[in-house]
Amino acid sequence: MDTNFKRLTLVLLGFFVMAVAAPANAQEQTLNDAKKAIQKGDQEKRANNYEEAIAAFEECIQICNQLGDQDGVSELKTAAEKKVTKSNLDYGNELLKQNKYDQALERYNKTVDLAEKYELSDYLNKAKNNIPDVYYAKGKNHLSESKFEEAIELFNKAIEGDPDYGWAYIRKAQAYRQLDNPDAMEKAVKEATAIGKKAGENEVVNTAQQLAYKYFYNNGAKSLKNKNYAKAIPNLEKALEYGGSPTLNHYLAVCYSQESQFEDAVEREKKVIEALKGNQSEEDLAKYYYSLGSYYEQLGQTSNACSAYRNAAFGKYKENAEYKINNKLNCD
Repeated sequence: MDTNFKRLTLVLLGFFVMAVAAPANAQEQTLNDAKKAIQKGDQEKRANNYEEAIAAFEECIQICNQLGDQDGVSELKTAAEKKVTKSNLDYGNELLKQNKYDQALERYNKTVDLAEKYELSDYLNKAKNNIPDVYYAKGKNHLSESKFEEAIELFNKAIEGDPDYGWAYIRKAQAYRQLDNPDAMEKAVKEATAIGKKAGENEVVNTAQQLAYKYFYNNGAKSLKNKNYAKAIPNLEKALEYGGSPTLNHYLAVCYSQESQFEDAVEREKKVIEALKGNQSEEDLAKYYYSLGSYYEQLGQTSNACSAYRNAAFGKYKENAEYKINNKLNCD
């Protein structure tokens, strides 16, 4: 019994000695560990081993928190806080380059959390500015895969993070175009145009305008080909809001004439001739003058019709134009 009591006493005494000695020992070792941890983090970062670097910097911060107020600890901790925040930011940039969008987003969000916690405004702003780029890049990827609804959702997130993201509006417009939603497409185009003009980004403005122009032009031309003139007219007129061409105006003239709107047909065909005159030969212009003459003829404007047919009397239109002049209208 005495032997057991002595053994128990020795064991308890050993624990007591260890408990007394441990703080001084651990304190000295922990400070060294903190320094080693930040050094390891620097080494791993130079080797682009981001996860290992981040873990090392986090270890340093954790050790510094345990140490409390001691000489050199505060400076060491501050340095580690900056390094771990920047490492997350740099890692996010690298992941974005590799098209690893979800992982990049995770690192940027982590950067935001750390930057807010440690009051590092520079890194905070950089991470917040990069997050919309992740959503934009991911949205473009979905767009190329014909995942249009998902792409729109991602472009909206990019715009939420950066309301002046002109290209996000353009890509959203492209997705709506593929979904054949002209109202939503045009709304996105107008938003992109407004942002581009405000920022002086001519490429954004021009790309947005061309997108809308081609959509409405192609729809109008398709309806014209199918002889659905009533449907072609509003699409072609809408295309005029975003651009113009002699061909577009000629198509409109044809559509208006088929709908017996000859005054509108005259105005459109005159636009064609104004645009081409001086750049094309009389023979090339003949077909437009011949069409113009026929519209004037329908309106009962004989003098104007005769003048147009005289300008149409070239090449393959010569015979028909002269018949109109000499036999049909009896032009002077």
